[in-house]
Amino acid sequence: MSSTTTIRQRRDTSVDTKKKHDGISAVKGRKLFNYDELPEWQQDNDKILSGYVAETKSVLKCLDSLSYWNNESVNIYTHLVSATAYFVLLLFFTDILLIPSFPSTTMTDYIMINFYLLGAFVCLMCSSCFHCFKQHSSAQSDAWSKVDYMGIIGLISCSVISLLYYGFFDHVFYFKLFSVITVILAMACSACVLSDRFNSKNMRPLRASFFITFAFSSIFPIITGFFKFGMAEVFHRVQLRFVGWEALFYLGGALIYGYRIPETLAPGKFDYIGHSHQIFHVLVVLGSLCHLRAVLGSYMFMHSHINAPNLLSLKS
Repeated sequence: MSSTTTIRQRRDTSVDTKKKHDGISAVKGRKLFNYDELPEWQQDNDKILSGYVAETKSVLKCLDSLSYWNNESVNIYTHLVSATAYFVLLLFFTDILLIPSFPSTTMTDYIMINFYLLGAFVCLMCSSCFHCFKQHSSAQSDAWSKVDYMGIIGLISCSVISLLYYGFFDHVFYFKLFSVITVILAMACSACVLSDRFNSKNMRPLRASFFITFAFSSIFPIITGFFKFGMAEVFHRVQLRFVGWEALFYLGGALIYGYRIPETLAPGKFDYIGHSHQIFHVLVVLGSLCHLRAVLGSYMFMHSHINAPNLLSLKS
């Protein structure tokens, strides 16, 4: 091998090493950038140092980011795949796989379970779209961020109302009362998240606390149930074991997201996989599955253990 060839190979190796060090990927002409190379509006988490898709100003380029690995890939696909699964269940398999038929089963049961599935699909799809299109431009990032928050509000609302239906199936007044309260809280939350100030990066802990508070407002119907039916029956009516796991996943995910764990402990080590937002996404999916199991369990309890004539009170 000639000395000229050796020098050229060393020079090429040096260039490749520099590219990796700078956080730049040249796969098929695409580039990934470091945090300090981004425009200010994209600088959200200074503990994630590399792997960014810089401002594209193109919908097609945003969609193209789905085809190569970057620090949003896990965020996009954890919710995109889950949203697709919920959508398929919603369209084709609800009455086959999810809902065993009872003589007392009504169309309202299908509507309430599908209501939750729709909320889960919308939330996860909005989240996936946000992480895909946020690098388009500052205006698009802000708009999709609000869409993402509205999806979360929709999921919380659908989750609470679906369990209220079964938790108070024979006390329709309480179902209506707490459903109205949930809708009012959802509207108040919506007014806040549509504010540009709420969307700023220094509001991260407040955003997490805000959604935790809304989600945990459902504790009041549960407490009412304890006084009305007793603790043992409430455990069956709303499948409290699964609701507890759901709350644990959501709360843990929100706290991890709000305090940027683990990347704040080791900046740059979790850029592509394992950072707080990705963990949050996984825990949201697990929490949504727990709630689906709770709704189905409540449905089965209602129709298996309550006499059919008593179900008529819900129609009044």
